[in-house]
Amino acid sequence: MNKQQQYLITDFSNLADHKWQIVNDGVMGGLSQSHFQIQANGHGVFLGDVSLENNGGFASVKNVQSLNLAGYSGISITHKGDGKRYSFRFRTQGEYGLNRWVYEQRFDSQSGELTTTYLPFSQFKAVFRGRDVSDAPPSDLENIKEYGFLISDSQPGNFRLEIAEILAVQ
Repeated sequence: MNKQQQYLITDFSNLADHKWQIVNDGVMGGLSQSHFQIQANGHGVFLGDVSLENNGGFASVKNVQSLNLAGYSGISITHKGDGKRYSFRFRTQGEYGLNRWVYEQRFDSQSGELTTTYLPFSQFKAVFRGRDVSDAPPSDLENIKEYGFLISDSQPGNFRLEIAEILAVQ
């Protein structure tokens, strides 16, 4: 794939572009904990512990950054995981502000292996608090306002997802 067919969203080298924020199930009374850090090798690491106590069960990290990905067919993520299932998510701007729902696609990580996963935009689903939003409009790729990762699906315990880069690809 040549450079004209891809757009580097992040490789974690430009710290000024990073506005990563943790959002865990504590917003709903849960006890999950997570952190996001950038390692010396330039990879971003999302790690922590998911707890199912107090109706918990998720941890997430998002980067508040506007993106225009019109004309691209999907997202390519180079990552090293722990064998658990994660979601890549993005939120778009609606007519009256940020949409309440996010567009999400789940992917499995390989334990200890650096892997590249392609997520076509055509397979992202609109979700709100873990439930499909059947009447959501198609994603407006010109108005992405934040993106990030989530671990949920009743996967309690420690987790670790290392991300080398995130690309938009044609």
